[in-house]
Amino acid sequence: MTSTGVPTILFVATPGALGGSNRSLLTVMGQLEGKAHRVLASPGMGSFIDVVTAEGLADELVMLPRKPRQKIDRWLRLIAGTRLAWWALRNRKRLTAIHANALTGLNLATMASLVTQKTTVVWIHDPVGSKWGKRLGPVLRRLLPKLRLAAVSPTAESVAVENGLCDEGDATIVPNPIEVSEVAGLWERKGEMPLHVGFVGGATPRKGFDLLPAAVAALEDRPITWKLYVSLEPRHFNEGTWARLRLHDSDVVDPVGKLSDVRQVYADLDIVFIPSRAESFCRVAAEAMLNGIPVVGSDIEPLRALLGDDEAGLLFPSEDVDAAGAALRKLIDDSELRAQLGAAGMERAHRFAPNSITEQLMELYGIV
Repeated sequence: MTSTGVPTILFVATPGALGGSNRSLLTVMGQLEGKAHRVLASPGMGSFIDVVTAEGLADELVMLPRKPRQKIDRWLRLIAGTRLAWWALRNRKRLTAIHANALTGLNLATMASLVTQKTTVVWIHDPVGSKWGKRLGPVLRRLLPKLRLAAVSPTAESVAVENGLCDEGDATIVPNPIEVSEVAGLWERKGEMPLHVGFVGGATPRKGFDLLPAAVAALEDRPITWKLYVSLEPRHFNEGTWARLRLHDSDVVDPVGKLSDVRQVYADLDIVFIPSRAESFCRVAAEAMLNGIPVVGSDIEPLRALLGDDEAGLLFPSEDVDAAGAALRKLIDDSELRAQLGAAGMERAHRFAPNSITEQLMELYGIV
């Protein structure tokens, strides 16, 4: 407890980019204003820490080292973990709990958890496990008796089970919180032609970015513009995909780039296309639903759980571009179906209200 009587929570988050897991953490930290003393340990650069600082979402910062534009290597990870443990040891009397955001956060928070023996809540956003995780998970489970697992979906929980951190059913399902005011479009499209089909997220194979050229080609006869809200640099990892996309005019494929204000993204879209091979929750789908935008996505467990049985969007077998094209074509040609799915999505998305989700995490922290 601090001198003011509020509990102190140490949040550990890495990397420093403003991805889905960190955006969810921003919402939780905002909800905890006045209810907890919020200490954030994160790399001292990047869009995530910029937003935290600009919006005053942390009461105290512990800056961790990071190489510019690179992931933390082993030596920097050791330095960061040691710095974090030293801070936690010096402040253990007022520290209530440690929140490790994703498995990368747990890696950095382990030493701090060991030296303080405080409750450590790991909020798992990871869609897949790792070789190192499988080796270290069982060890951490024995060393940290106050380890508590929260997972954004059953898929994320299965990653924790695979990594030996818990048994099936032991993790608490705590989905990503989404604040309507932070994602709702600044204006609303009324189905003007050409329709805008959006791809939002990382230009990676896991997100199915490499499937886009075939999907674009399959719908050349339809009056649509593809809006690509992805980082445009660096492109060398998927140059072949970009080269095929550049064959189309800008009125067919518009590489908008990554926007920090997602309200601008959803305000300009009629359909969101999510061809992901793996997701833990899929925040993009939930945000589209809150905006009343129908989704066409891969038939994987997290998307199926979000969209329901063709309630808020249409599903296609993962990596089946022909089926994806057919689903998109169906939505493009039917304005009433788009409106129906969009309305259902808004109704289903109310499950992600931040206040109830934050209360779940507070209970895991041990805050009454």
